[in-house]
Amino acid sequence: MSDAFGIDFGTTNSVLARSTAGGVEAVPLDPDLPLEWADLEFDRVLPSVIGLDRGNPVFGWAAKRQRAGKLEAVKRLFATDDSVTIGDQELKVEVAAAMFFRHIQQQAAAAGIVSRLDRAVVTIPANSRGLARYRTKLSAGLAGMEVLALINEPTAAAMAFAHAIGQNQRVLVFDWGGGTLDVTVLQAFDGVFIEQASKGVQRLGGLDVDEAFAAAVLPRIAGSNGWTAEQHALFRLDLERAKIELSRETATRVPLPTGGYHPVTRAILEESIAALVKRTREPLETCLRESPGRIDHLVMVGGSSNMPVIRAFVADIVGVAPSDGVNPMLAIAQGAAIAAGILQGSVTDLDFHVGTEHALGTVVHNDSSPPDGEFSVLIRRNTKYPARATDSYVPAMDFQEKVNLQVIEGDPTKPIGHEDNVILKNWDVEMAGQRLKSDAAFTVTYEYDLDGILHVLVRDQRTGAVLSEQEVAVGAGEDRSQLPGMRRSVDSLMDGSGGQRKLSPEAQALVRKARDKVLPFVADDDRATLEKLIADLETATSAEDEPGRRAALEAELRNHAYLL
Repeated sequence: MSDAFGIDFGTTNSVLARSTAGGVEAVPLDPDLPLEWADLEFDRVLPSVIGLDRGNPVFGWAAKRQRAGKLEAVKRLFATDDSVTIGDQELKVEVAAAMFFRHIQQQAAAAGIVSRLDRAVVTIPANSRGLARYRTKLSAGLAGMEVLALINEPTAAAMAFAHAIGQNQRVLVFDWGGGTLDVTVLQAFDGVFIEQASKGVQRLGGLDVDEAFAAAVLPRIAGSNGWTAEQHALFRLDLERAKIELSRETATRVPLPTGGYHPVTRAILEESIAALVKRTREPLETCLRESPGRIDHLVMVGGSSNMPVIRAFVADIVGVAPSDGVNPMLAIAQGAAIAAGILQGSVTDLDFHVGTEHALGTVVHNDSSPPDGEFSVLIRRNTKYPARATDSYVPAMDFQEKVNLQVIEGDPTKPIGHEDNVILKNWDVEMAGQRLKSDAAFTVTYEYDLDGILHVLVRDQRTGAVLSEQEVAVGAGEDRSQLPGMRRSVDSLMDGSGGQRKLSPEAQALVRKARDKVLPFVADDDRATLEKLIADLETATSAEDEPGRRAALEAELRNHAYLL
């Protein structure tokens, strides 16, 4: 059985997990983990931070500990910003994220986990809109990874607990990570998890907790308003560690950048984040109202869910104590690895279905419509993937040559211009001849796949002719002609080797020869040996390392000279 991989691409931390014949495990990816964080169970967590060190990209802890020239929480930018700045370089958001995916890929190879991580299930927040979903898939693809499926993080979390959850059970997943909050109610039936209700807050997570905690603590420290930017950055990192320690202890100390320590307590933390905790009530109550009935299991995942105050708050509302048995920081990646196993056929006792977080439709204008138009729903909220729906429309006027089709995602009970409603894309559709509007009807078909990418088909209703086909989740202004250039940017920035030294032309040719002419035709034992030697060569970190590793691969290839 081949291993199956899942990636939790998180706002503040990311995790790679694999499903094997022996079970599911998270994979250590960061050799730069500071010792003082090791006892906080961060050994299999990779900080989602990208930095530059003397012009070379660095990731994880190496980037997080930098005082400047780094980018944190790139995932939070997927739904909004088009570009980001790392050091003095401006990059497209997808390119920055692709660099991080490439680093995960290379670290897995360097650790001997897999010779090349070329496919995985990747998770996304349940409340991610079309553009964010598309950018997630695109970023992994630019890094050279096939995304087997994009699945919602709450579904993945429930799957990590699947064997502890009985048949016909209802599960509420409270996922409070670094950047977002997602609350989802799922029904477990015959090994399948079906989303019944989901509600989220896009910008509410550990980053906001850290801001509130720092705002409460800094005024208590004499002289802190005179600290340099570097001193503030150092203190914020130490305060983040203190926040985590306060989930276990009622008091701890924070090192000061000017020397000495400052005491902090759980009571100060809880007082500083009380307003944030209260904001989690609305999505909880919305899900419980939209999917009424007893909750059998409460699954709390994400680093912020470790805080005792939030565990007690949520348990009181739901009426169920949180389930134990899986590390909240690792559960989402582990569930994604199980999903990958299902898709690859190696996990046969579970299945999964996911549903839409928002309604999808188009904007129509009738005589009684408001100026901005009305939300005409094609695919309703909480519809199970894959989903398909068709509706019929007519132009606004007789002899109209074209119509502007607007694809909208959001809440149909709110005005078109409300912040919860997003126009994913709009374009002109040429009508089939100039006809009376009563004779010019056309159909719009929406098809929403397992990966959450929306496809739109427009047909002339009378003739059946296709008027337009679009992949709408490309998002506002995305241009596929840019993809080759974006891929070259990733390769150039990563120097062809995940931020490590680029191989010599001779070594690159040797690797191609091994992969193309030998690997596909040898027995499993020989393949494993070759894959290990290839990985060793590709991860050579200096010119001095390469000759010996290249010689070892050349020697092994001589054993298969008949194939060369």
